[in-house]
Amino acid sequence: MNKPTPLIGIKGLLILLTPVFCIPYAINAYSADSAFVVEEIVVTARKRQENMQDVPGAISAFSRETLQEAGVDNIIELENLIPNITMNETSGLVPGSIQVFIRGIGNDPGFDQGVGIYVDDVYLNRTSGALLDVYDIERIEVLKGPQGNLYGRNTIGGAIKYVSRNPSEESGASIELKTGTDSLIKVKGSISLALSDDLLASFGFSSTDRDGYQTNLFDGGEYASEDKIAARGTLLWRPSDTVSIKLVADSFTDNSAPVVPNRVAIEQTGGGGLGAFSFMLGGSSQFFPGSAFLQEAIDVSLPSEVDEVNTAHTTAGYDLFEIHSNNVALTMNWDINDNWSVKSTTSQRNLESTMPFDFDGSHQVFINTIQMRDSDDFSQELQFNFTGDSVNAAFGVYVLDGTQSIDGSTEQTPLLRLLSAHDRVYTKDVRDLESSSVYANVDWDISEKLQLSLGGRYTKDEKTIIQASDVTITHYAAGFTSYTGQAPLILLPGMEAAFSTLPFFLYFYPHYGNDGSFLSYGNQVDVETFSTSRSGQEDWAEFTPSVKLSYRPNSDMLLYGGFATGFKSGGFDTSGSETRTVTYKPELVDTYSLGLKSTLAGGSAQLNVEVFRNEYTEKQLQSIALLPTGLESITDNVGEVESTGIEVELVWLPPVEGLTINLNLGYLDSNIEEFIELQDDGAGGTTAVNVADNFKLGYAPETTAQAGIRYDFSLGQGNMTIGTHVAYRSEMFTDSPIDITNPFFLNAESASRTMWNAMLTYRADSGKWSIALEGKNLSDERSLVNTFNVTNFITGGYTRGRNWGLSLRYNM
Repeated sequence: MNKPTPLIGIKGLLILLTPVFCIPYAINAYSADSAFVVEEIVVTARKRQENMQDVPGAISAFSRETLQEAGVDNIIELENLIPNITMNETSGLVPGSIQVFIRGIGNDPGFDQGVGIYVDDVYLNRTSGALLDVYDIERIEVLKGPQGNLYGRNTIGGAIKYVSRNPSEESGASIELKTGTDSLIKVKGSISLALSDDLLASFGFSSTDRDGYQTNLFDGGEYASEDKIAARGTLLWRPSDTVSIKLVADSFTDNSAPVVPNRVAIEQTGGGGLGAFSFMLGGSSQFFPGSAFLQEAIDVSLPSEVDEVNTAHTTAGYDLFEIHSNNVALTMNWDINDNWSVKSTTSQRNLESTMPFDFDGSHQVFINTIQMRDSDDFSQELQFNFTGDSVNAAFGVYVLDGTQSIDGSTEQTPLLRLLSAHDRVYTKDVRDLESSSVYANVDWDISEKLQLSLGGRYTKDEKTIIQASDVTITHYAAGFTSYTGQAPLILLPGMEAAFSTLPFFLYFYPHYGNDGSFLSYGNQVDVETFSTSRSGQEDWAEFTPSVKLSYRPNSDMLLYGGFATGFKSGGFDTSGSETRTVTYKPELVDTYSLGLKSTLAGGSAQLNVEVFRNEYTEKQLQSIALLPTGLESITDNVGEVESTGIEVELVWLPPVEGLTINLNLGYLDSNIEEFIELQDDGAGGTTAVNVADNFKLGYAPETTAQAGIRYDFSLGQGNMTIGTHVAYRSEMFTDSPIDITNPFFLNAESASRTMWNAMLTYRADSGKWSIALEGKNLSDERSLVNTFNVTNFITGGYTRGRNWGLSLRYNM
């Protein structure tokens, strides 16, 4: 058992002391009457509009202008702007899906997401299609820590709010053209119209076409290209001063040649490694030429370049990749009187995708999968808000009804299974979710300086799964000889009789069916087909309370402390037996936080600091259990995790006109305190063993830091902006959890990296046009962002290399 971790360790304390106590004094050395004032950002983290500096919680928010100046085209680029956050495409497993971790907690492979993503208050229930392009936007808010009281399920790590721009009362339009690396052609546009005094409309779109940067060694094909288009239309009707109705329809299509996972590492050693497999699948030809199942050596190569991939899963796999999503949302607001208002948000979202999987990173087929997914999610939220002299409150109910159907197939060859091939065609795979909740949050101003916030949410989830498939298992002949001992030699079909005539031949491995029935003595190829099905239904209910106390000693400082809870939904473990359906419970978190929000030097600086401690129980983890029946993969609530950390975010406008400095620092210390594995007790039973010391969490870098500087100055008939930004993150594991006692799994570690971006922008004084030159990842850091492990293979995805862009924007 690991020792308890203090709320702030020595390293965390040093990190805290430097920015908190040194920087403010340096800033305050300047005049308190400074004319340079940091822009106020309005957020809706507490379901109402308020200044970000008035919210007692850790929030990173970015306005439309800030995102444009940083050259942010997709939300995963926010990773380089925020401490203690990891955002990337799941390129080490499947393309087109997003993976987000905040403070080390998020979207673990195989589980529900741990960070909720919202578009205009609509929760995205799927990670596919959530790699959101940034266009026609008002702002993005990143809420850190569990948001269980106001945002509910699957916000155990935090929430990301994507807020699109409302139509304007003044008609206008803009168009932006960008070209760059890999023949990039990107077009963004928007138009806003006042159709009448009370009816406004807008339309925005983003189109991206880009050549790929990956080369498939199998056939020379090009992958990691971009062929995407996103569009959003909005109607805003204000029939009276107290009522507004907004209808938003958006769509997204991705027909890219997607990112293909690259082979990161292979396991050649041990009885189950590729070295042994290569001998057993190809070794018989040493004794009887041409008799081996495998006529070429198993591919044990690793790519010489990170942009070289190798897959035969093309025509029936990656070439079929696509994502199509459509969403309609209706939001109605009614200000009943000066104190009460009501808001209704209704949404229907459809997502269709074709997802290829190649788990081995080789042109040889070990295991390939293709899935066609079709999902529909309906949600309804009804929210009441009260505003009084000393009390602000939000109450609401929320319902989510989601269903997903999956068609497809999986091919597993003897290169993976050794003795047999295993082909599965999914005839039915339907997964339903019904989630309902009620919530309330009350902010009470006890005095002018003291505020108490109390919140809670009761959520009930019900999940159902129904699966059916047709399975074909092909059993190949495996012969034993006196020279090879216990290592079977897998034979090419038709060579069984000839091989058995060798003088040192002993016997064939008998073939048994999936149900245990005897098929043959193993001297032939046996094919069995059968249908399998399983189903399950389970429901869970959780109450997630929160309490915060905030104190404002003066108008420029807010001190707060609090306790918040959250949960990640439970689910089904469908590993193991063909008919096995076992449930696991929700994952829970308790978070304690202390924070400071301050405005300094006459408004020319903002310094925000939060110290936190997370205690996770019922941690959902996948473990390998050594049972009397052999190794079994089990998904269950077997873990407890504790993490402590600190975040510091500074925005400073020095007494130099046009100069802006941003500094962020994050520290995170995560430890698995309990990880229970079932092990053979030697007497035919099992015993529970805590193996926490053998494991580390992934996606939890100890240190993240960002520094940015921007300088604006007049030039000719316009204004020039020169900006640069550097983001550092320490080493981290890119899968979770990682068994650190196994050297093979250590290959999933990503080295520390420093990424450097820069931008040069010129804007005309008229505001009509601007031109920008940007460079991203100028340091050309090519490091792992995520990995996935199946038996002897680790595949992964990498950061994109150095790239540039030149854009021209015109406003009408």
